[in-house]
Parts: sequence; C-alpha cells; structure tokens
Amino acid sequence: MSRVHIVVFDRTPQWTIMKEDIYTSLLHWLTQIGHVVTIETRSFEPNALNIIIGLQYLTPQEIDDIAASPYEFGVFDVEYIAAGMVNFKPETSWLFAERSRKFRDRCRFFLSYFEESVREMARLGVFSRQIMPGYVKTFEPESVIAEHDRTIDLYFFGNVDAHRAAVLERIEKTVPVLVQTPSQATPLFLRNARAARSKIVLSLGRALPFTHIGPMRLVEMAHLRTFVLSEAPAVAQPDLDGLCGYWSAAEDPGEVARAWLFDPERRRARAEAAFERIKAFDPLTPLSEALEPRP
Repeated sequence: MSRVHIVVFDRTPQWTIMKEDIYTSLLHWLTQIGHVVTIETRSFEPNALNIIIGLQYLTPQEIDDIAASPYEFGVFDVEYIAAGMVNFKPETSWLFAERSRKFRDRCRFFLSYFEESVREMARLGVFSRQIMPGYVKTFEPESVIAEHDRTIDLYFFGNVDAHRAAVLERIEKTVPVLVQTPSQATPLFLRNARAARSKIVLSLGRALPFTHIGPMRLVEMAHLRTFVLSEAPAVAQPDLDGLCGYWSAAEDPGEVARAWLFDPERRRARAEAAFERIKAFDPLTPLSEALEPRP
C-alpha cells in the first residue's frame, strides 16, 4: 500500500468547491486500488506520489520550484488541452513550450478525461492515459427521489460565460431554470441535493473552438438517477452515448426541455439506463497504469 497525495490548484476557493466531485471521485478510485490517499490545496507531501490537479493555475515560479524539488508528481487535468493551450487560452501556452520542459520531464504521468488532451501531452513526451469517470459509492444516494417530489424543473450549475448565458436565456423563455454559479460557493452535498430533486439537469458546452461536452456532470447525475439534457457536442463523443438527451442546433432548447418535462417516464428510464452504463466504466485500469513505477 503506497501513499498518494492530491494537490489542488484553482483560481479561488469558490471554484475549488464547485469542483468537489472531481477531487472526491479521484480520491475514491485511488483508495479502491489500494492507496492511502490524502488531499490538500497548494501543498505537496515529500513522502507521497503527488497528483496535481489544476495545471493552468500553476505560476511559472511554482512550475520551476516543483521541477527542482525532490517531490514525485503526476498531473490529473480536467480541462481541455489542444493546440498547445489549456482551453484555447494563449496565456497558458508556456506550459507546453520549452519554458516548462523540466517540469514535463519530471512529470511521471498525465491523466485526462479528454482524448485530445492525452494526445497533446503524449506528443510532449509525458506518459499519458485517458480516464473516463465511473461509479463512486459516495455519489449514490440511499434512495432516489420520486417524480412528485422533484420540485425543480431545470437546474444548471457551473460557470456562465457568454455562450452559456445566451443558451440559458433561450431556454428561460419557455421554462424557468435554477442557475448556480461558482460565486455562490455551494458545497457538493447541497448541489447534489438540488440535482436529486430536479427533473432535468442541464449540461452546456462552450462556443467554438470548443467541440466537447465534459463527462463528469453526466456521470455524477447518473448516480442520482437525474436526467441530463445537453446541447450536442460539435464532435461525436461515443463515451457519452446513453448518458443524456441532446437538442440539435436546429432545435429550440426550451421547447426540447419542455417536451422532456412532460414525459417523466421517459426521463426516468433514460436516467436508470445511464446509471447502469456508468457502472460499466473503468477508471481504475488507466489510473493503475499511470501510477505504475517506470524507469
């Protein structure tokens, strides 16, 4: 049994709270494969394998210090890395340039939800694996809330950029939406309690050049047997098949949401099927492979 330490970097404490599901699930999977796991913000452990989450929030000085330190470390990142940037932000390009080569050379592994991110880091010489989030015991409630007790029609939690604000405005012309942003600092237990009594949880993408939908929200909501309605990704993501319903670019998302609201049995069946599907996902194998010692 070895010691693993999760090190969280984020922009603010409110954002850290918004991403509790990411840290909680990783801790759960690491424990499942036999590790003693601890977690802290911006603080490394000398006698553990440190897993950094939040690569883009590291400063150049922190990157240099980590590269020069005796710490063993790898990176688990849930943002989208492509074209030598995190989330297409030019200000992050230094992380993938010569400036950070020593950090990458010392990085034992890289894990990501996204195939494109894995390809990018592998191209730079880092041992990389894609991990699809799966079942987490602590996410599954003791009982599932019945339809007549689901008093929230539509619920969205997450950052609201210009693209998402426009989508929400379209939907709210037809159906009211409860919106929760990181500034409201809602802990995981309360957010999931709201999601559990929601008829529909919304999943929103981002404007081009983003083409993907993040999987964690869909997987987490499947535990609650809450139906997720999402805008369709611009590029097919087969891993997400069966985890949500979509509206197409040609459809009015508000009208699609209203149709789903009036079909509770169909929502229930889709949510139950999504839960069965996520139980078949295997996050443990790529995680184990990443943590294996390598010369």
